[in-house]
This record gives sequence, C-alpha cells and structure tokens, in this order.
Amino acid sequence: MDRAREACEELLPGLAPALADVPLPELESPGGPGLDAFRKSGGPGLLVPAAYGGAGAGALRVARVTRAIGALSPSLGVATAMHNFSVASLVALVASADASGLEWMLIEGIARDRLLVASAFAEGRAGAGTLDAAVSARAAEGGYLVNGSKKPCSLSRSMNLITASVSLPGADGGRELGVALVPADSPGITRRPFWNAPFLAGAESDEVVLEDVLVPEELMLRPQVELGTGLDTLQTVGFVWFELLVSSVYTGAVARLAESALDAGRGSATDRAAVVTSVEAAIALTENAARIVDEGQVGNDELATVLTARYAVQELLVTAADRAAELLGGLAFATSVDTGHLLAVSRALAFHPPSRGAMADSLLEHHAGAPLRVV
Repeated sequence: MDRAREACEELLPGLAPALADVPLPELESPGGPGLDAFRKSGGPGLLVPAAYGGAGAGALRVARVTRAIGALSPSLGVATAMHNFSVASLVALVASADASGLEWMLIEGIARDRLLVASAFAEGRAGAGTLDAAVSARAAEGGYLVNGSKKPCSLSRSMNLITASVSLPGADGGRELGVALVPADSPGITRRPFWNAPFLAGAESDEVVLEDVLVPEELMLRPQVELGTGLDTLQTVGFVWFELLVSSVYTGAVARLAESALDAGRGSATDRAAVVTSVEAAIALTENAARIVDEGQVGNDELATVLTARYAVQELLVTAADRAAELLGGLAFATSVDTGHLLAVSRALAFHPPSRGAMADSLLEHHAGAPLRVV
C-alpha cells in the first residue's frame, strides 16, 4: 500500500491527512467529510487532461490512488470511482468526436471548479442488458426532453453534473445511443431514497429521477453506435475503466483489513503470509489491467483481460478478508465496527455489473475465439 499512498499524496495532496483520524463509521455515512476533502484536494480533475487544467493522470497512478482512497473509506472509493469512470468516458467521447469548444470547456470546468460527475449509464437492471439505456429523450424546442431514472446512482446528493446514456430517436425510425450532459440543478431532477444497506452508504447511491429535463442540443453527444448492436470503442473504454476502478476500490478496503490483521501479529507466519499473498495478487492483477490501459490499445481482447482480472480479484478479496478477520479474532469482530464493515464490503465487488454468472457463456465463447459480448 505504500505506493498507493504515495501516489495519493502526490496527486491529491492533503486528502489522506484530512481523513486519517476520522472514524470509519463517520466516513461511511451520508454527509461525511470524505467528498469535501476529495474536492479540496483537486480530485475531480484527476483524469482531466493537463491541457484542460487537470492532473492528466494515467491508469496505473489512478488505480493506486483509488486503492488508497478505498482503504481510507470504501464509500468514498466507490463514489470517486464513479466520478472518475464518468470523466474518463466523457474525455474519450469528446476526444473521438467532432467536439465543439463548449464540450472541452465543460471538461475544463470539471477540473477548474472541482465539479463532481455522477453516472446514469445503464447497468444492472433486472431483465435488461447492461448496455440498454434506461433514459429516453424526445426532441423539443432548444434540445431534448429527457425522462427516466437511475438507481442506484452514486453521488446522487453531491453531484454537480450527471452523464446519462439516452435512447434517442434515429433518422430511420429506430433508436440511437446518446450521452446527455445534465447539470444536477436542472429543473425536473429529483432524488429518492434507495440505498437501505448499512454498508457503503457514504457513496450516496440513491435514485435519481429525470422528468422532462431539458438538455440543450449542444449537451447531447451522439456516439456512432446503434442500440442493441453491441460494444463500440467508447463503450469498451468505459467498461475497462469501470472494472479497473471498482476492483481497485475493494482491493484497498481489504488491504486495510489485512494490515490490521498483520499489525495484530496473531496466528502463524503461514497464516499471515497467506493474507499478504491474496492481497498482493489482487493488487498485481489490477495494476496489470491499468498498464494495459496505459498502453493505449483498448479493445475487445483487453476488455476480456480486465474482466477476467476483476473476477479473479473478486475471489481473492473474499479469501483475504476471511483470513484477516479470522486472525483478528472474535473479540475484534465484536468490539470493532471496522472489522465487520470491511468484511461485508469485501463481498461488494461481486454486485457490480456485469456479474460473473451473466458473463460466463460470453467469456467461454471469447476464449474459444469469438468477440466478447457484454450482457
């Protein structure tokens, strides 16, 4: 974790010291100090290109920063991962399109004004594909009227901007994919309680509802992909960033639990080394995925590699957390809120899309030579 903490202090100076003495339950509750500290440290601009006022950090350094944040507060890790995933997707989208100056000014504003960006990209809805847009739009004077909802939507209370995948009417009568950039204070946006679990509540993952929200024409981006046709390059980049970031968050959270177990000095050297091995293996897998992103060639094969790493990390973290908690013992579990919380959080990577079960056939087909399908 030393490299992760060094990267965090270098890129987000003051974040870790500001939160180091805050009890974990406070950081994990809605309204805790984590997001404000993230803003003050310049976190919103982490993935904004340096030419537009951001840090322009590469994937490896961002993975390390995300791991450090996950160890400080898993809720903050999840919330900031969703922001960074949104920004990475937005930068890739604008860079690949015939973007106007306004779109680049918006990206510059994220870094300059330290804006938090939430994501309403489709994911995890029962009976629907991961890529199916949950928000629709119809043409109106001055732009589009957008309707739909996203739940859960991290940063629902603190967001300044929301990016939403939108089903748009196509020229031939079909539907096309659009990406709406919506200021969070736009008329027609409401929040509804959704997240009832006691874990990760600080990520503010409630429901965001959009009812006839007017999105100007210039804030509706149109990637060249038809709904239902599969992955294009931009969606692939988005998925790769998403899997990399969430894997890093939970690796950090479990690393914190592992450090507590090692500091306690209980159990045999073999038992403690087994915890270290599992956590270090998870770190190596996520950092390898980050290096792939930094190489700049992100396509179907790379997405399969990153997904495979994510599912392996998913298992490693559960094993490491179980062993660490066992080493800490029942008294620590009974008397420390942190132990039970981190043990529960160690399972949460499995709940992010796409699930391992949903992707099983697709991964097998891919390893037999077919393109990877995300379902």
